[in-house]
Amino acid sequence: MMKLRVIAIFLLLLVVVGCQKEGQMDKKEIEKTASAVAATYMKDEENIDFVPKDVEFLGGEDLSTVLVHGYAKDKEKKKEMSVTVDYGDDYRVTSYGEH
Repeated sequence: MMKLRVIAIFLLLLVVVGCQKEGQMDKKEIEKTASAVAATYMKDEENIDFVPKDVEFLGGEDLSTVLVHGYAKDKEKKKEMSVTVDYGDDYRVTSYGEH
């Protein structure tokens, strides 16, 4: 009986640790994809060379929106910008703006 409890606890811990790592991998994948989408959108739609720096997840678990912070490469200076990407809606860019 004790052996069965030890096995059950081990399996439970294995599942919990596995789920946490999967969530972290998903977050990294979202950051990578959102950054690429933001750069491509800004180049194709606005003719701006956008260089992503970091990604901020907005709201809680219910929201599927990230803010990609970066800058626009310009010959004269770098302009700080952010691009809002909804990864829950097939990585649709919803807005962008300068700081």
